[in-house]
Amino acid sequence: MFNMLNIIRKKPVENSQTPDVPGTSGVSGEKQINLDKIAIHAMPEHFRHQTAKVKSAKTAGIVIIAGGGFLLIAASLGLYYYLFRTPAPAVQSQPAALNSAPDDQNQNQPAVEQNTAGLATTTEPATLPADNDLAASTASTTSPAGEPGMSGDSLKSGLDSDNDSLTDAEEDLLGAATSTPDTDGDGYPDGTELINLYDPASQGKLTDNPHIALYENKTFNYGALYPKVWEQSSNGGDDSVMFKSADNQFIQIVVQPNPDKQPLDQWYIDQLGVASVSEANRAAGANWQGIKSLDGLTLYLTDSRQNYIFSLTYNPTESNILEYIDIFQMMIKSFALK
Repeated sequence: MFNMLNIIRKKPVENSQTPDVPGTSGVSGEKQINLDKIAIHAMPEHFRHQTAKVKSAKTAGIVIIAGGGFLLIAASLGLYYYLFRTPAPAVQSQPAALNSAPDDQNQNQPAVEQNTAGLATTTEPATLPADNDLAASTASTTSPAGEPGMSGDSLKSGLDSDNDSLTDAEEDLLGAATSTPDTDGDGYPDGTELINLYDPASQGKLTDNPHIALYENKTFNYGALYPKVWEQSSNGGDDSVMFKSADNQFIQIVVQPNPDKQPLDQWYIDQLGVASVSEANRAAGANWQGIKSLDGLTLYLTDSRQNYIFSLTYNPTESNILEYIDIFQMMIKSFALK
């Protein structure tokens, strides 16, 4: 039967040119197989560079991981600093400068904050003069227990030759005698009369003494008695007035606004940095309430409206001798808000 497949089947081709090899078994030549039909596959071109791309990807991954680790460390350090850093110490606020010196050489003199307990004590008479509503003695200036205060050793009272609680400088200022405790002979010591607003040099009111004058501040509506021979001056306006003695000691009155109408106790605690107000440091006038500083050399007061805080300060400047402590008490006693 005729087979069509035999026609298209390709027979192996003999290589007639192959010479006989001696020693063979009579076969004239070995047949060679045609390899034209075997498919040889080559690797595509884009796969040949795959290794280089893998290496590049690994390098990029390492860089990304390293960068992420650095950012994590930096963020951790920043968080630690924010959470555990030592806070800056709070700065306590202080009251406005009350004890500025009246001349250039005293501008940098620090405010005096020292204990002067017992420097202005007086003996209360059995019966006061006609106006017995006046206080007979000054309030104690002893620093309360547990509160900070400076030693009183650095400040001393001036010479008092006749032991009447007025220094010799004060008696000279008032025209009273330094050799007798009762200049006018009315039975009351000179010091007791002064702080009750009576004239120690004569049997009358302190306003009758020719060496005493009344200061009136019309801007802030207050008044106070002061030694007439003392130099009176204002520092920039009526809110700061000074009365300076011949030896450069002075008493200053300063007015500060109180826009929030803060009660005096709270204002005092905030400004002076104390825990509470000692009852021994309280003072009062006809129409005001006040609190003394721990050393007794400053009085802060206000009226019922609490629009302003008034401060009265005695500053001995470079001296450690308090020559006019009773004059200071006199000015406090006579201070009146209108």
